[in-house]
Amino acid sequence: MGDAQTPDVESPKPGPGDESQPEEDRRLFGGLEFQVSEVVGRLEAVVNSQESQESMEEEEKKPEPRKISGNYFEPEEMAMDEILKVLEDLVLKTDPSCDNTEPPLLPTDPVTRAAILSHSISALFSRLERNHAARLGAHIASETTLWMSHMFKLTDYSAYYHQEQMEGLVRVTRMLLHHRYPRYLEDGALAFASRLPSIYSCVASPLGVVQHLCRQLGLPLACVRPVPVDSTGRGIDIEALDRLCEEDINGNRTPLLVLGEVGGPPLGTGSALRPLAETCKKRNLHLHVRGHALALPAALNRDQTYNIADSLTLTPGSWFGVPGLPTVTFYRIPEPITANDQLKGVNAAGSREGTLAVLSGLCSGSGRLSALPLWTCARAAGAKRLSRRLDAAFRSARAARALVASADLRVLSERPGGDEPPNLDIVDALSQASACVAFQFAPPGVEKPPPYFDKLNSWLGQVLQRESDMIHIEVCETESYGVVLRYCPLEGSLLEEDSVEAWASVLEAQLNVLHATVALREPFQERVAQHPALRLIHVPGWAGLGGVRYVPAGWEDARSEDINSLNRKLVHTLRATDGAFSCGEGEDGMFCVRFGMVTAETDVEELLDLVLSAGKEVEESSKVLTDMTEVLKKGIEAAQEELEREASQEGLLRRVPVVGRVVSWWAPPPPVTGRRLLLTHGGTLQSTSDVYSCVKKDKDEEPARAHSPSRRETVE
Repeated sequence: MGDAQTPDVESPKPGPGDESQPEEDRRLFGGLEFQVSEVVGRLEAVVNSQESQESMEEEEKKPEPRKISGNYFEPEEMAMDEILKVLEDLVLKTDPSCDNTEPPLLPTDPVTRAAILSHSISALFSRLERNHAARLGAHIASETTLWMSHMFKLTDYSAYYHQEQMEGLVRVTRMLLHHRYPRYLEDGALAFASRLPSIYSCVASPLGVVQHLCRQLGLPLACVRPVPVDSTGRGIDIEALDRLCEEDINGNRTPLLVLGEVGGPPLGTGSALRPLAETCKKRNLHLHVRGHALALPAALNRDQTYNIADSLTLTPGSWFGVPGLPTVTFYRIPEPITANDQLKGVNAAGSREGTLAVLSGLCSGSGRLSALPLWTCARAAGAKRLSRRLDAAFRSARAARALVASADLRVLSERPGGDEPPNLDIVDALSQASACVAFQFAPPGVEKPPPYFDKLNSWLGQVLQRESDMIHIEVCETESYGVVLRYCPLEGSLLEEDSVEAWASVLEAQLNVLHATVALREPFQERVAQHPALRLIHVPGWAGLGGVRYVPAGWEDARSEDINSLNRKLVHTLRATDGAFSCGEGEDGMFCVRFGMVTAETDVEELLDLVLSAGKEVEESSKVLTDMTEVLKKGIEAAQEELEREASQEGLLRRVPVVGRVVSWWAPPPPVTGRRLLLTHGGTLQSTSDVYSCVKKDKDEEPARAHSPSRRETVE
């Protein structure tokens, strides 16, 4: 960590003592509204000074208000202040983590404000004459391309600026299809129906890239040719790529494109660019390279340039930490196909025209001025400051990697880069840099950790995300290593030098918990097996010691509902003592007691004794309730039998419609009485006649007390 210096980059967050901002800047959109209005007003004044203004018409009458239907949205005219207020309310409503009544303050440093304002200016410039806007866009794009090429050490490239991250790759691939298939412009997908193009991608690369490419161009997924990784497991196997190209040529296919990566997510893997480029040149393949390691040349203080790839994709928005910046795709125009090429039957003139037709969309000056936000950002920050930002990002990654390595964690990524020796070629430096730190908590000597360690790494990542505000940790799932934690300063906030020690203490505390949990897991399982009333339960996705189900003696054949109720009550009792206990669900769908993460001072036997003692208490209380239920059930049945027996003793004559009245007049039936259950006397049944007599006596005495004179009235 000796190379970790204080980054000379302005923090995006406003300082606590900065009182120079106007009052409207403290609102969510107030400051931006003021600046946009001011800039737009100045630009309108320039345009209006060159054009004659038409006379303003009188104020139009307001339209009659209409009722808003539930099937569509029909807004009414609103003032700008009201619109901003609605936006502020929407920001609060759509943020589930916001508990304040005021909208959150967005990071708006001068560079970010300049980039945001440039979008408003671009929208205003769209009202210019088409040729004027094209000339203006071409000029701004030309200046931006020169600056970007110089900053990232690129030569002999053209640039295309776009908002969608993969739009540039799609257009470059469409250009290649026009170049290799002369009839593609007229016939579309039918042009390569008999001779499919081949797109080669490493199996370690994200599958979504080639899937998106095929969907956008209407290509079948059969065009994708996965290439295995090399022996190091970092990049594409070049020998396997060469064999696949030979197979495709013999199988009447057209090798078209190779997708290479340097510093690609999630492990920062990269291919050896120099031998890969030689193979692509031999097989007449187009090499497209992307990845965060392409930002490394801007952090190196060198004058060396390179142009080894046919096209590249740069993402300056995430690298500079400025929102709203476009993605840049650098590309070279393919050379015309000659008669010496191995692809027979291709019309050179036709393919050239198709290529130029696609290039009209790649290199024309757009009316929307796609490069304007990046041009504005470069003017607002300056090239040196942006270079220092990238240098600080690589230094932050190196500091984090050194800390992780010293914490006895498994580091899966290569060196982040930025500290290469001066004699190392820039292309080799790109091939070796990872631009990130990928690590995991794993047992030593194991290629892929057991599934239980995936749960531990997920828990560690969630805790670091919650308790470490100074660094952004991403939890990734890989096929080769399971769950991996990743820190990439080129995708988020930087780990500052003064925050390294704080993050180290947080990481150390959580690692102590992990080591203690792993060390006590086996003794915990052995102790559980020694208690017949406890059963070890596997809880899916749980990183703690494990799950235990309390099944006392005599409950082996009990219903699952009763066992669930018993364990649920047990967890409720345990949580009153220790919040580390929780109610879980095993693979069989039944409840159990979950034991969470523990420390080295935890006594497993004491925890299990606590569960057993609490379980006995819950079991006894459950028995009392069970016995009480049985008493009530038997008492109700006995009372029902007595009432039925008394009713049967009255005889059948009372039930005859005519005779029953005579019998009831001659021998009136006894008053109807119920039964009461005395729980204090073991569930003894008694008649309720005494209760009815007491109630009747009280009712008879109430009118007498109401009409009797009081003592005071008697004295008077």
